Amino acid sequence: MYYLIKNPELKTILLKLVLVQIILASLIFLVVKYELAVMNRAIIAQNIALTGQILSRHPELEDELVRFITQEADQAQIFKGKQILKKYGYQEDLLISAQPILQNLAFSFPIKVAILILIFIFPIALLVFFNYQKMYQQINQVSLAAERVVDGDFKTVFPHEREGEFGILSHNFNMMANRLKLSLEKLNQDKDFLQTMLSDISHQLKTPLSSLLTMTELLLAGKVAPADQRDFFEKSHSQLVRMEWLVTNLLKMARLEAGNIAFKFQRLLLAGVIEKALSPLQVNLERKQQQIQVKGKVDEVSFRGDQDWTAEALTNIIKNCSEHTGEGGKIQIELSETPLFSRISISDNGEGIERRDLPHIFKRFYKGSNSVKAESIGIGLALTKLIIESQNGDITVSSVKGKGTRFLVTFFKGII
Repeated sequence: MYYLIKNPELKTILLKLVLVQIILASLIFLVVKYELAVMNRAIIAQNIALTGQILSRHPELEDELVRFITQEADQAQIFKGKQILKKYGYQEDLLISAQPILQNLAFSFPIKVAILILIFIFPIALLVFFNYQKMYQQINQVSLAAERVVDGDFKTVFPHEREGEFGILSHNFNMMANRLKLSLEKLNQDKDFLQTMLSDISHQLKTPLSSLLTMTELLLAGKVAPADQRDFFEKSHSQLVRMEWLVTNLLKMARLEAGNIAFKFQRLLLAGVIEKALSPLQVNLERKQQQIQVKGKVDEVSFRGDQDWTAEALTNIIKNCSEHTGEGGKIQIELSETPLFSRISISDNGEGIERRDLPHIFKRFYKGSNSVKAESIGIGLALTKLIIESQNGDITVSSVKGKGTRFLVTFFKGII
């Protein structure tokens, strides 16, 4: 019952119906009271006429007759009166219409009450109709808004501060529309992301594919001397390796950006991750006689993350430092830890990065103005940034031209 009363629509119509019923009951009460007053006057007039008629012939009965009219008659008098009047057909089961006093009342009173009720049925019907029409309009507004949402128009917002079913409906509609809007935006973002990724892949594969096609056509046409064929095969193999690497890393970036990577989070020592990151670089580091120095609390600093993915990110950073540092250079890795984060600092004493390039080095396919490798694609650092940020980490870079570069990787604690 409380639930119904709490509903504002039902509450409104119930209050209006109660008000109409009170007015109707009051009017019926007044009509009945009026008709009873008429009946009372008729009875008094009849008693007066009866008294006058009897006393005009028998004045000695005045005291007894007046006492009988003004006071309640006893049972003996009532019984005697019944016996006398019965002979003339005047009994207790006499029809109202046969009563001289009640003849008019018996006809007019029911008609008046019926007319009164009929009069009030009309405003009650109007009351129900207008309230129903109001609720229907509200339902129609929600229906039209739902059609607009289906057509991609999410501007309609219903007020939902009030109580009741329409308040709940408005709130749920707003939530539904908002979720559909977010889903549509996400689908559009995914669509744009897919188009961008396909465009990037096709653009990056175009050059090595063209080279492979050209070399293959030359080989098939017999225009390559036997002494040069091995060199052509090596170049073709190099292009195929480059394409494989490119596709693999672009797919990794696509999965990271789409949030489809399930990282294996575990508590790890950063020293172990550094060791894994250096493993594929040992040959190049030794060839360039570059020195790797690891400092800090190597056996203590830890973080919570994925070992393989983090090692790959650090490999890309160290590789970048190695490529931009001359032979015999030094790459320094320093580990530190606070109650809030674990940090890896990777710095070199190489050529440094131009100031104008610093804001862009983590962008996909960006190559700095001092890129040392013409075939560099520019996705290593972009992939690194995605891996680190996907583990609630952060990466920044600072550099001084001619003195070296420093990458700062921070993994925040208590986030994952």
